[in-house]
Order: sequence, then C-alpha cells, then structure tokens
Amino acid sequence: MTPERFAHGMTFDDYVKFTGSPENLRREGFDIRRFSLANPRLDWSAFLRERHAKARLSEEQTAAIKWLAAQPGGPAKVLVISEDWSSDCRRDVPYLARLADAGGLELRIFNRDTETMLRQGLPQPGAHPSAQRAGAYATGEDAQQFT
Repeated sequence: MTPERFAHGMTFDDYVKFTGSPENLRREGFDIRRFSLANPRLDWSAFLRERHAKARLSEEQTAAIKWLAAQPGGPAKVLVISEDWSSDCRRDVPYLARLADAGGLELRIFNRDTETMLRQGLPQPGAHPSAQRAGAYATGEDAQQFT
C-alpha cells in the first residue's frame, strides 16, 4: 500500500467515531447474536471506547513491541482491515490500538465492506476499491493495484 493511501485510513479515534456515525449506521451490517443481517447497523462506538479504556498490555508485551519497533527495518505502521459488526474486530482493534501506541507505530484502519457486506465470499472484480483491497490481502494478491 502506498504511503498516500495508508494516510487515508482511519485512526482508532476516527474509527470509533465512524462506527456511531449516520454514514456507518446506514451500511448493511450483521448481528452475530441472531446470525442475520442487521439493518440498521448497530452502534458499537461506546463499546469500543470502553474496551479501549480497559485494554492493558503487560510489561512484557510493551517491552516486546518497543524492542521490535526499534529493530532495523522493524515495523513502523499497523494496517487493520475491520468491520464493527465483527465480534473479533470489536475484541481486537482496541488492543491493536494500544499495541501501536506502545510501540510508537502509526495505526490506520480500513473498512472491509462498503455499503453492503461481502456475504458471498471475497469481492468480485469491479467492486469498490476498499472491498477489492480487503480481498487482495485475504488471498495474498498485490493490494497495491487498489490504491
């Protein structure tokens, strides 16, 4: 991914705000409790804020990410592909934000889906670039083409 495209991703704070925004809530979502589509989408912003506030890294985890980031050629950025309807994403993204902060890494979050979910598997050719990029990462393709 180009640095310019990476810069267009959302910070954790931007992502949390987006999850509660009218723009996001209009998008198709998924309710795992009912294993069905959720329209309108649920607002997970308060949950994400609370989870982030409670997220703590151990001293060992903090030391490890700082050590890793300090290595020659070590990571400087964290790219996350997420959707707030995913319980895995709601669980992990606040911790990824803490990890990035601890290591001094730049975190950017990109949505997996566009207006509709990718229920049929990976996106088809001609899909929105964000969806194509998520599919490219999932299959190991060159995601640069969707910048």
